[in-house]
Amino acid sequence: MAARTRELSTAVDQLRDEVAERLEAEAALKKAQADLIRAGKLSALGQMSAGISHELNQPLMAIRSYAENGTAFIARGQPEIAGENLDRISDLARRMGRIIRNLRAFARQEVEGVSDVDLVGVIDAVLEITQTRMTHEEVTLDYSPPSSPVMVRGGEVRLQQVVLNLVSNALDAMAGRADRRLTLRIVAEGATTRLSVRDTGAGIAEPERMFDPFYSTKEVGQAEGMGLGLSISYAIIESFGGTIAGHNVEGGGAEFTVGLTAVQKSEAA
Repeated sequence: MAARTRELSTAVDQLRDEVAERLEAEAALKKAQADLIRAGKLSALGQMSAGISHELNQPLMAIRSYAENGTAFIARGQPEIAGENLDRISDLARRMGRIIRNLRAFARQEVEGVSDVDLVGVIDAVLEITQTRMTHEEVTLDYSPPSSPVMVRGGEVRLQQVVLNLVSNALDAMAGRADRRLTLRIVAEGATTRLSVRDTGAGIAEPERMFDPFYSTKEVGQAEGMGLGLSISYAIIESFGGTIAGHNVEGGGAEFTVGLTAVQKSEAA
């Protein structure tokens, strides 16, 4: 009897140690995933730095020009025209404020968890950040935003990171091509809301590997990232209980589709 008790006690101690080790490994895995997500955000911000600089310098130069002209118009006794310049300065300052707010939101830490998020607002923030690049690279945007919010389950900052990664990848894929068209679609399918991001680039060389860590979808000669964007996006969307998939499009290009749990209007109210 005593021997049996010792055996059971030893087994319980071993089980307790195994549980502790498993919990420790799970915590380490979660931390590693969070570190990868932060690294992906920093990488994305680094790659966008030139565009961000231009995005802010352009309105600053315009503000300076409008201010100087406004002073001249006042000196000439034309306060009405000077007032129009002040209105333009105000509009440009508001635009710069929106850009900075979007960048600060993207860079901030987000408490893990899932809540109701406006998918339209997420897309608007991403397009605000990438607008100058699309204009400079003469990319045609095919997107008609819904007139009202489209609520889904997710995390606002992390979902913005996924959409920004998909849009940035699409722009990279179309660099130097004659036809550059970015198509965004939001489609409601019952309990799921789907966002598709489609480009007219060269497509994906190895579609079966697109979500593998350190696999890059970029062609040789293009700006290289960390090769973590899509794998991180996959992990983020999976943490929301959603899906993400990609495929090459007949005729050229690639399309990625993100499926998220839709928030019913009665729940959002």
